Amino acid sequence: MKWALATLSIVLIMGAADRSWSFLDQLVKPSAEKKQSQRTGQAQPGEPKGLVDGLGGLLGAKEKDIGLFKKGLKAVQSLQPIGVEEEIAIGQAVAIEAFNRFGGEYKDETLTTYVNLVGKTVAEVSDRPELTYRFAILNSREQNAFAAPGGYIFVTIGLLKTLKNEAELAGVLAHEVAHVTQKHMLKTLQRSTILANVSEFSLSAMNKDPQLFSNVIDAATDMLFEKGLDKELEFEADTYGIEFAYRAGYHPNGLRDYLATLQSQEGTADSLFFSTHPSTSERLGRAKGVAARYTEASKFPYLTERFRSRMGAA
Repeated sequence: MKWALATLSIVLIMGAADRSWSFLDQLVKPSAEKKQSQRTGQAQPGEPKGLVDGLGGLLGAKEKDIGLFKKGLKAVQSLQPIGVEEEIAIGQAVAIEAFNRFGGEYKDETLTTYVNLVGKTVAEVSDRPELTYRFAILNSREQNAFAAPGGYIFVTIGLLKTLKNEAELAGVLAHEVAHVTQKHMLKTLQRSTILANVSEFSLSAMNKDPQLFSNVIDAATDMLFEKGLDKELEFEADTYGIEFAYRAGYHPNGLRDYLATLQSQEGTADSLFFSTHPSTSERLGRAKGVAARYTEASKFPYLTERFRSRMGAA
């Protein structure tokens, strides 16, 4: 049955998973080129080198480290629209800022591996499976989840603790994956005044004008952590997220159910969702309508017990 895909995918990935895997290790030492996607037939583009030399350096990253990265870009040929190399470079810089602002990485290797297995199961059936996606837990009690360009995705421990099952986790991660697949931040940046008069946005161009890249990163972080995306893009991410979770074999009500929890906490919970996203009630109403289309998925799993066992004492 189709719903078994989620279970089978996680079993297969767990068999090959490196138990020493770390999001930060992957960030500073990007993985080798990914094999060609069976869906697109395209090879994973080469990724720029890591931002700092070593795990300890990234854990203590400050604004000066981000500044050094902005000025240290090497030439890579690319033209607008924003290419994948540029997308990953932006994502890496934003990833460091996410760690800085939200308490660094949550120290639980087992839980981090689990979140990655669920996230990558969803990403593999998304519209951009050729990207290398990386998922990390932020050490913040605030409920939040973010997606930086290039496949860098974050969820706070505070949000994880509010979830009831794996289908909800898959729905939340799939929403963030959708922001990456639909290039929501990149498209917003390209329409911004920062790039209004720029004829070429490439790493080679940034090498000649580091201030331009600095301005782009400032705009990206402001968009992600302060202002939020256009509400229609958030609605689109909800729609695609429900679809991606369904493709992976999860019950499509997962995201809807989490939004219902979030709505019940409005006014009491500490979350940027309330200021950077459309009204939760409107999101929930739309999500209910989208999820209701998947009538044949009524028996797809929620995987409540597996989620509880993985969360443990977190």
